[in-house]
Amino acid sequence: MDHDVIKKAEEIINAKTGYIGGGMEGYAALSLIDENGYPTASTLTIAKADGINWITFCTSLGRDYVKRIKKCECASVCINSSEYNITLVGTIEVLTDIETKKDNWMPIMDNGGHWSGPDDPEFCVLRFTTERYSLFVGYKEVKGSLKEVEKKIAPSIEPMFTFDRQCEQAIELYKKAFGARIISFMRYSDADPKDLPAKFDADKDLNLVYNAQIMIGNQRVMLCDNLYIKDLPRGNSVYPVMIVKTANEVKTAYDVLVDGATITTPIGSTTYSESCVSLVDKFGIHWDLMVY
Repeated sequence: MDHDVIKKAEEIINAKTGYIGGGMEGYAALSLIDENGYPTASTLTIAKADGINWITFCTSLGRDYVKRIKKCECASVCINSSEYNITLVGTIEVLTDIETKKDNWMPIMDNGGHWSGPDDPEFCVLRFTTERYSLFVGYKEVKGSLKEVEKKIAPSIEPMFTFDRQCEQAIELYKKAFGARIISFMRYSDADPKDLPAKFDADKDLNLVYNAQIMIGNQRVMLCDNLYIKDLPRGNSVYPVMIVKTANEVKTAYDVLVDGATITTPIGSTTYSESCVSLVDKFGIHWDLMVY
């Protein structure tokens, strides 16, 4: 049954490639992540396809969605009608090599279109590669994966704001001043008891901010009431947090930075991270390294 549904879905997709007629028959909806982390959708003509495995689209380098792809390769393609719905999830890339552009060039583009030819520097090809699929064809539904997919998280540096029992008030201030959005919010009462600082005072500290994240414009900011580092300056304390994907990456960076460094919090797991460490490197820069 699964094979029959997949075969029909592939026939539908392949029939839409290189479509030069009117209407929406050759279109697909391409969904990408915008600069604020929200999904956005655009309709594009399918140039070529290999069933549900991959699909290409022709477009211009200056389009907004091309800029989004360069920042985040995650994508989804949806092709539907009253009789079927084909949803594919995977990654997408921007291709500008001349052979790929020639291979995807369609005859209709020769008729005074947006580009002078396949060698036009503004002309490019988007290639979507499927990782997961959800197919509803002939009143039968099939879901599956084409390959095992490892979660893709590129290392990033986020600022950490620390406060002396005033973090929650600061968040409210930034919401009013900058339109900040809360992404996550944990009090010390939410923390695993083993992660609490040695001199934790439940009567005074339980409702303080253990770990929070907000978005100010396009920037994620981490915040907390820091009860761990005794001599950390308050009120003007901002330091970088390196966000990585695995505990091994934390250990690798730590092994390099530890030479001449002062360890403020040893490597270990916390309520919000499977591995993290806090240190001041030999140049005096305070770092948090963590999986998040």
